[in-house]
Amino acid sequence: MTTLPDQVKSNTAIVLVPGSFSPTSFYTHVVRILSQQGFEHISPTPLLSACPPSDLRTPPAKLEDDSLYIREVIQAHLSKGRDVVLVANSYGGFPSTEAISGLPSRASLTTGSDSTQTGAVVGMIYLSSFVPLPGDSIRNVMAEYLFEPLKTGAKGEYMTLPEGSGPGIFKDTAFTNEAQIQAWFETMTRHSSDSFDGQVKNDMWSEGENGFKGRVVYIAGDNDDVVPIALAQSMINKVEEISGKKDVVKYIQIEGGGHGMHLSRPEVVVKAITDVLEGL
Repeated sequence: MTTLPDQVKSNTAIVLVPGSFSPTSFYTHVVRILSQQGFEHISPTPLLSACPPSDLRTPPAKLEDDSLYIREVIQAHLSKGRDVVLVANSYGGFPSTEAISGLPSRASLTTGSDSTQTGAVVGMIYLSSFVPLPGDSIRNVMAEYLFEPLKTGAKGEYMTLPEGSGPGIFKDTAFTNEAQIQAWFETMTRHSSDSFDGQVKNDMWSEGENGFKGRVVYIAGDNDDVVPIALAQSMINKVEEISGKKDVVKYIQIEGGGHGMHLSRPEVVVKAITDVLEGL
């Protein structure tokens, strides 16, 4: 296990962004382990596009709303001098990639281009997530994988996952309790259809060259049916091809891992975070 200096843990904020239809409580196990290890600033950050039936926003939030909110959370930490590691699951990779654009990096701070903020975004972890290119949306990236009603959607409306989706979403060799899987599925929310049409305008690698210094991680599970291994590897290959940079993303494949490894294997997520911070 990586042992980080107390100063790093007290001066680093971990921002955790869930996937579509998902509550921040899916990060509970990750938060618990991080807290036990001494991290003081942990921000599970809800998606505005994911709403329980009792709190539906009108009109439903779009991708841009999610990215602006995530950006505000990050900026609040940066303004207090904290470095930030951003973790995004599934759909969360879209607004998170958009949210980091132009935020302070270690390089910009070294050159003194931003004297009002002393924190920097130092790492990005895509957890069974999407690594979008400019112009990408969930619906065009997932065209051959989405099922209805997610594939077509309904403008200005919310989507609900079909009953019985739990075993597919939480397909993981570490999950053996069907009742627990159903309980997790029942905590999932409705999600804005419009957010799936939102297109990102920015990329990750331009920020990564100076801000992350290679500290971008993709965690894939070979049992994931939502973002299959073939799709995950295809996204990373496209990043390398378009950016002209090899090894932009550190790829970690977890045997038996599914789409909800923050629930099934929180130690994998925590290790990725501490590895990113090692040597800073």
